[in-house]
Amino acid sequence: MFQARASLLVNGGFESGFTSWTRVDQVGSEGSFELQTGTLSPLNGLPVPAPPEGTTAAMTDAFGPGSHVLYQDFQVPSGLTLASLSFSLFVQNTADDYFAPDHLDFATPDLNQQVRVDLLSSAADPFSVASGDILLNLFQTLPGDPLTDGYRSYHFDILALLQAHEGQTLRLRFAEVDNVNIFNLGVDNVHLEAIPEPAGWAVCLAAGCLVAGIVRRRMAASSPR
Repeated sequence: MFQARASLLVNGGFESGFTSWTRVDQVGSEGSFELQTGTLSPLNGLPVPAPPEGTTAAMTDAFGPGSHVLYQDFQVPSGLTLASLSFSLFVQNTADDYFAPDHLDFATPDLNQQVRVDLLSSAADPFSVASGDILLNLFQTLPGDPLTDGYRSYHFDILALLQAHEGQTLRLRFAEVDNVNIFNLGVDNVHLEAIPEPAGWAVCLAAGCLVAGIVRRRMAASSPR
Protein backbone atom coordinates (compact mmCIF):
# COMPACT_ATOMS: atom_id res chain seq x y z
CA MET A 1 0.00 0.00 0.00
CA PHE A 2 1.35 3.45 -0.96
CA GLN A 3 2.31 5.65 1.97
CA ALA A 4 2.82 9.36 1.28
CA ARG A 5 5.57 11.17 3.14
CA ALA A 6 4.61 14.36 4.93
CA SER A 7 7.01 17.19 5.74
CA LEU A 8 6.26 18.53 9.21
CA LEU A 9 8.58 21.55 8.88
CA VAL A 10 8.42 24.42 6.40
CA ASN A 11 11.28 26.27 4.71
CA GLY A 12 14.01 24.06 6.13
CA GLY A 13 16.50 25.42 3.60
CA PHE A 14 15.85 29.09 4.44
CA GLU A 15 15.41 29.89 0.77
CA SER A 16 12.36 31.96 1.81
CA GLY A 17 14.28 33.79 4.51
CA PHE A 18 12.98 33.11 8.00
CA THR A 19 9.41 32.38 6.91
CA SER A 20 7.84 29.87 9.37
CA TRP A 21 10.79 30.24 11.77
CA THR A 22 10.97 32.34 14.95
CA ARG A 23 14.12 34.12 16.08
CA VAL A 24 14.53 35.11 19.73
CA ASP A 25 17.52 36.92 21.22
CA GLN A 26 18.09 37.31 24.95
CA VAL A 27 17.60 40.90 26.05
CA GLY A 28 20.90 42.74 25.77
CA SER A 29 22.34 40.39 23.15
CA GLU A 30 24.41 41.55 20.25
CA GLY A 31 23.57 40.05 16.84
CA SER A 32 21.09 37.33 15.96
CA PHE A 33 20.47 34.55 13.47
CA GLU A 34 21.02 36.11 10.06
CA LEU A 35 20.78 34.79 6.51
CA GLN A 36 24.07 33.41 5.21
CA THR A 37 24.88 33.35 1.49
CA GLY A 38 28.29 32.78 -0.04
CA THR A 39 31.38 32.02 2.01
CA LEU A 40 31.52 34.87 4.53
CA SER A 41 29.68 35.15 7.84
CA PRO A 42 26.79 37.67 7.70
CA LEU A 43 28.19 40.42 9.97
CA ASN A 44 31.87 39.86 10.74
CA GLY A 45 32.77 38.55 7.30
CA LEU A 46 34.64 35.53 8.64
CA PRO A 47 35.37 32.71 6.18
CA VAL A 48 32.66 30.02 6.35
CA PRO A 49 31.53 27.18 4.05
CA ALA A 50 28.82 27.85 1.49
CA PRO A 51 25.30 26.69 2.44
CA PRO A 52 25.00 22.95 1.71
CA GLU A 53 21.45 23.21 0.32
CA GLY A 54 20.42 25.92 -2.11
CA THR A 55 21.93 29.36 -1.72
CA THR A 56 20.89 30.34 1.82
CA ALA A 57 21.41 29.14 5.39
CA ALA A 58 20.73 30.60 8.84
CA MET A 59 23.81 31.67 10.80
CA THR A 60 24.51 33.47 14.08
CA ASP A 61 26.92 36.34 13.99
CA ALA A 62 27.53 39.30 16.26
CA PHE A 63 29.98 42.01 17.29
CA GLY A 64 29.51 41.17 20.96
CA PRO A 65 28.15 38.53 23.37
CA GLY A 66 24.62 37.18 23.26
CA SER A 67 22.23 34.25 23.34
CA HIS A 68 20.23 33.35 20.24
CA VAL A 69 17.42 30.90 19.52
CA LEU A 70 15.88 29.80 16.23
CA TYR A 71 12.85 27.53 16.38
CA GLN A 72 9.86 26.15 14.53
CA ASP A 73 6.77 24.53 16.07
CA PHE A 74 5.04 21.60 14.39
CA GLN A 75 1.95 19.46 14.94
CA VAL A 76 2.47 15.72 15.48
CA PRO A 77 0.05 13.63 13.37
CA SER A 78 -1.50 10.47 14.71
CA GLY A 79 -0.73 6.98 13.45
CA LEU A 80 2.85 7.62 12.34
CA THR A 81 4.79 4.68 10.93
CA LEU A 82 8.02 6.59 10.23
CA ALA A 83 9.53 9.85 11.45
CA SER A 84 13.06 11.06 10.71
CA LEU A 85 14.73 14.38 11.45
CA SER A 86 17.82 15.66 9.68
CA PHE A 87 19.76 18.92 9.55
CA SER A 88 23.19 20.29 8.70
CA LEU A 89 25.24 22.30 11.20
CA PHE A 90 28.35 24.43 10.95
CA VAL A 91 30.09 25.51 14.15
CA GLN A 92 32.92 28.02 14.31
CA ASN A 93 34.08 28.90 17.80
CA THR A 94 36.82 31.54 17.92
CA ALA A 95 37.34 31.01 21.67
CA ASP A 96 39.91 28.53 22.96
CA ASP A 97 37.28 26.00 24.03
CA TYR A 98 33.58 25.40 24.64
CA PHE A 99 31.92 26.17 27.96
CA ALA A 100 28.60 24.45 28.64
CA PRO A 101 26.87 25.44 31.88
CA ASP A 102 23.31 24.17 32.27
CA HIS A 103 21.68 27.35 30.96
CA LEU A 104 21.57 29.59 27.90
CA ASP A 105 22.10 32.90 29.68
CA PHE A 106 25.06 34.89 28.40
CA ALA A 107 24.78 37.63 31.05
CA THR A 108 26.05 35.67 34.06
CA PRO A 109 29.52 35.22 35.59
CA ASP A 110 29.62 31.74 33.97
CA LEU A 111 31.66 31.35 30.82
CA ASN A 112 29.08 30.22 28.27
CA GLN A 113 30.13 29.29 24.75
CA GLN A 114 27.95 26.51 23.37
CA VAL A 115 25.41 25.21 20.88
CA ARG A 116 22.34 23.09 21.61
CA VAL A 117 19.72 21.49 19.38
CA ASP A 118 16.63 20.20 21.17
CA LEU A 119 13.10 18.96 20.73
CA LEU A 120 10.96 20.45 23.43
CA SER A 121 7.42 21.32 24.39
CA SER A 122 6.03 24.31 22.51
CA ALA A 123 4.84 25.71 25.87
CA ALA A 124 8.42 25.99 27.15
CA ASP A 125 10.37 29.21 27.38
CA PRO A 126 12.53 29.43 24.22
CA PHE A 127 15.69 29.49 26.36
CA SER A 128 14.69 26.72 28.77
CA VAL A 129 16.93 23.72 29.40
CA ALA A 130 14.77 22.35 32.22
CA SER A 131 14.44 18.56 32.15
CA GLY A 132 10.66 18.85 32.10
CA ASP A 133 10.79 20.93 28.92
CA ILE A 134 13.47 19.07 26.95
CA LEU A 135 12.01 16.00 25.25
CA LEU A 136 15.21 15.09 23.40
CA ASN A 137 18.63 16.70 23.16
CA LEU A 138 19.88 16.14 19.63
CA PHE A 139 23.21 17.96 19.69
CA GLN A 140 25.40 19.89 22.12
CA THR A 141 28.94 21.19 21.97
CA LEU A 142 31.14 20.19 24.91
CA PRO A 143 34.61 21.15 26.09
CA GLY A 144 37.24 19.51 23.93
CA ASP A 145 35.07 19.31 20.80
CA PRO A 146 36.54 20.61 17.51
CA LEU A 147 36.32 24.39 17.41
CA THR A 148 35.37 24.43 13.74
CA ASP A 149 33.27 21.72 12.10
CA GLY A 150 30.81 21.36 9.23
CA TYR A 151 28.56 21.81 7.56
CA ARG A 152 28.00 18.30 9.00
CA SER A 153 24.79 16.33 8.43
CA TYR A 154 22.90 14.76 11.34
CA HIS A 155 20.09 12.21 11.10
CA PHE A 156 17.74 10.94 13.82
CA ASP A 157 14.93 8.40 14.03
CA ILE A 158 12.36 10.14 16.25
CA LEU A 159 9.37 7.87 15.58
CA ALA A 160 9.03 6.67 19.19
CA LEU A 161 9.16 10.22 20.55
CA LEU A 162 6.50 11.50 18.16
CA GLN A 163 4.28 8.48 18.75
CA ALA A 164 4.37 9.32 22.46
CA HIS A 165 3.19 12.88 21.71
CA GLU A 166 0.49 12.32 19.07
CA GLY A 167 -1.67 15.38 18.47
CA GLN A 168 0.65 17.68 20.40
CA THR A 169 2.60 20.70 19.20
CA LEU A 170 6.35 20.30 19.64
CA ARG A 171 9.27 22.63 18.97
CA LEU A 172 12.58 22.13 17.19
CA ARG A 173 15.10 24.59 18.63
CA PHE A 174 18.59 25.63 17.56
CA ALA A 175 20.36 27.65 20.27
CA GLU A 176 23.75 29.36 20.43
CA VAL A 177 25.20 31.38 23.31
CA ASP A 178 28.57 33.11 23.49
CA ASN A 179 30.17 35.42 26.04
CA VAL A 180 33.82 34.53 25.44
CA ASN A 181 34.45 35.30 21.76
CA ILE A 182 32.75 35.30 18.34
CA PHE A 183 30.72 32.19 17.56
CA ASN A 184 29.05 31.24 14.28
CA LEU A 185 26.37 28.56 14.21
CA GLY A 186 25.15 27.71 10.71
CA VAL A 187 21.90 25.78 10.19
CA ASP A 188 20.62 24.43 6.89
CA ASN A 189 18.91 21.49 5.20
CA VAL A 190 16.39 20.94 8.04
CA HIS A 191 13.86 18.20 7.30
CA LEU A 192 11.34 16.35 9.43
CA GLU A 193 9.82 13.63 7.27
CA ALA A 194 6.94 11.49 8.52
CA ILE A 195 4.69 8.77 7.15
CA PRO A 196 1.24 8.73 8.75
CA GLU A 197 -1.25 5.92 8.28
CA PRO A 198 -3.12 6.51 5.00
CA ALA A 199 -6.17 8.57 5.95
CA GLY A 200 -8.51 6.71 3.64
CA TRP A 201 -7.53 3.34 5.07
CA ALA A 202 -7.97 4.56 8.64
CA VAL A 203 -11.37 6.06 7.86
CA CYS A 204 -12.44 2.91 6.07
CA LEU A 205 -11.57 0.76 9.06
CA ALA A 206 -13.34 3.14 11.41
CA ALA A 207 -16.48 3.01 9.27
CA GLY A 208 -16.49 -0.77 9.02
CA CYS A 209 -15.69 -0.77 5.31
CA LEU A 210 -13.53 -3.86 5.63
CA VAL A 211 -16.38 -5.88 7.13
CA ALA A 212 -18.81 -4.57 4.53
CA GLY A 213 -16.46 -5.56 1.75
CA ILE A 214 -16.16 -9.13 3.06
CA VAL A 215 -19.95 -9.41 3.29
CA ARG A 216 -20.36 -8.17 -0.28
CA ARG A 217 -17.79 -10.64 -1.60
CA ARG A 218 -19.52 -13.55 0.17
CA MET A 219 -22.91 -12.49 -1.16
CA ALA A 220 -21.54 -12.27 -4.70
CA ALA A 221 -19.94 -15.72 -4.40
CA SER A 222 -23.21 -17.30 -3.24
CA SER A 223 -25.41 -15.62 -5.86
CA PRO A 224 -26.56 -17.78 -8.78
CA ARG A 225 -24.88 -16.98 -12.11
